[in-house]
Amino acid sequence: MFWLRWVFFSSPLWLGFAGAWLFRTVAEFHLVSESDALVHAINQPVGWLTPLTPVDGIDGEIADLIFEPLLRRDGNLNLRPNLIERWTSRTVVTIRCESEEAAGEAEARIRAGEAPAKGPRPIALERTGDVLTAAFEGAAPDLETPLLEGLPGELLADDTLVRVTAEHSVDDLIGAWLKVSVEKAPLRLLEFSGDREANLFVRGDTERLLKELRLYLDANPSTSPALEILGRRSHTLARETLLDLRTDAVWHDGHPFTAQDVAFSYETLTRPGSPLPLAGGFAFVESVETTSPHRLRVRCREAPATMLESWEKLPVLPAHLLAGAGGPAAYEAYAAHPVGLGPYRLERRRTDGGVELVAHAGYHAGAPKEPRLRYRHFASLESILLALRTGSLDGIEPDERFTEWTSRHPGHVETVRDVPRFQHFVVWNLDRPPFDRTPVRQALARAADPASILRDTAAEFQTPVASLFFPGLPHVAEPMLLPLHDPRGAENLLEKEGYARDAESGRRKDEEGRTLGFTLLVNEANAEHRRLATALAEQWAAVGIEAKVEPLPWEELLSRRLAPREFDAALLSWAIPFGLDRREVWHSSAAGPGGGNLGGLRDAEVDALLDRLRDEADPAKVAETTAALQRAIAALQPCLFVCDSGRIVTLRTDALEMRPPGAESPSPLALGKGGLKAARPWWIRKQAAP
Repeated sequence: MFWLRWVFFSSPLWLGFAGAWLFRTVAEFHLVSESDALVHAINQPVGWLTPLTPVDGIDGEIADLIFEPLLRRDGNLNLRPNLIERWTSRTVVTIRCESEEAAGEAEARIRAGEAPAKGPRPIALERTGDVLTAAFEGAAPDLETPLLEGLPGELLADDTLVRVTAEHSVDDLIGAWLKVSVEKAPLRLLEFSGDREANLFVRGDTERLLKELRLYLDANPSTSPALEILGRRSHTLARETLLDLRTDAVWHDGHPFTAQDVAFSYETLTRPGSPLPLAGGFAFVESVETTSPHRLRVRCREAPATMLESWEKLPVLPAHLLAGAGGPAAYEAYAAHPVGLGPYRLERRRTDGGVELVAHAGYHAGAPKEPRLRYRHFASLESILLALRTGSLDGIEPDERFTEWTSRHPGHVETVRDVPRFQHFVVWNLDRPPFDRTPVRQALARAADPASILRDTAAEFQTPVASLFFPGLPHVAEPMLLPLHDPRGAENLLEKEGYARDAESGRRKDEEGRTLGFTLLVNEANAEHRRLATALAEQWAAVGIEAKVEPLPWEELLSRRLAPREFDAALLSWAIPFGLDRREVWHSSAAGPGGGNLGGLRDAEVDALLDRLRDEADPAKVAETTAALQRAIAALQPCLFVCDSGRIVTLRTDALEMRPPGAESPSPLALGKGGLKAARPWWIRKQAAP
């Protein structure tokens, strides 16, 4: 009777299991029967959602829906207004005159059109005592020259301009000096340009004043002050850009979007220790100040042609939530439950690891027509198939079982390929031998055959690298021609560099018997990077180069190896930017600590091309420069370009269409040059025909 007792005592347990199974099955059936949302099945829990970290896949898609850029790209990838509604550049010339009477006469000549005799006219003119301020539209170089040439020299003050710069708080520094100075009588005028520059106009016996000022600055080194004598000068020049913001944009929590949010984001993300390396991209900015709730005045040291690209890259953070917040913990909490300005807001995180998004009613371009997006994890393949058959599931992040099922049951799903958004590469540490030698890097490139190891998965496709720039970007007319796979050519280069193959080991060694080899670091959590690194190591081994693949946790790879440049080589990825300005990646000035030039490339030709590309506005010359830059990078091989990658989105067949703002009727799905990032907010479930 043992079996009877076993049945009796175990029956409550079986009833519990059956009840749990029945409850889960009913819940699954109920959820898949819902039609109030566009539903996407996910494999992994949705992680942190933050504009500070570029991510791909589902997390990247959700982030693109929650966060909103200051500027957008149109269908041809040209920059257009978005949160920044309008921008106006102007040049302000401040003239120090000999006296108030001289300033009055100079003003009369300018208003009469005598100065400048030719060229642009000032759009504003103001006189205060013996100081004239003239504002011109635009930021043309040497704009002040014709203005000053049109004024008689006797009207202009005969002063010496002394400039003091500091890393910050230059006004406090100069103010403290003035309180204790006994030699300040020669000081005629003091101007501050932002928080880091002061202009002092001095006249007469200035030697003792300058000596006293130098001694004071030397005694206060905390802000790294510097003094420069610019010679006889009666004027200063300031370039300004006025940024006018939309007045109808609101955060997901209902708080108005204002200039304070942009100013806070700029200050936070360009200061030392910022989680994003944006300081180099804003090197042209002297200061940013809010002049009204929806206007900022940006004082500029210069006016590069690519200056708007910097504002495009600046993520917008909510000042009302993060200003004054306590350190990293506040940003972690924000990434867990973000508040953005995008077309969808995060309503909640689901217990299955997914999220619920709802259309942002206050979105400035108009709320999306699809009211709710549900990203959820299904408990089984069977529940996914049930939802797919009942029309309750619209998008799927496929796993191996689902991919196998679709191969046996074609017609149920279709795929959409995004434009490649990420580039994968092996960066060499050019400060370490043998990577400091261009022929060795060229040999490594010829020995590798990335095209042979690329593959498409159910969720991602890989394609050979063809450009440094985003696909389809204006003024990038030529592809980047990388070295062809040529093992014999690689061996010839290595032989010339003194690396002969050892007959016994098969490895290449130099004249002193040292093996040609290196350690290739990879992120241990990235299975695809590990696969690519292993395949490349095998290809290099075929020509006698020993590459050891070392997987590391990402935090250790980033903080302990990349940041202090303690590495030979590393397989990395970056999001391909929309912009043309690539100084932060390749310029010598970005090769130091905290810079984006990870390999440490220092090349005069590349620097000159990057500077030209940053300042050039003529489209034909821009195209020439992008082509020349790609040729230079391909020849130098500062890194091995492995592949570009993009998402493959799996959708229920004939389930979705598009309804952009202002469209009177839906249209078929289309990505365009901007890819999924631009099109995804406007996907809607296809409605049944009446």
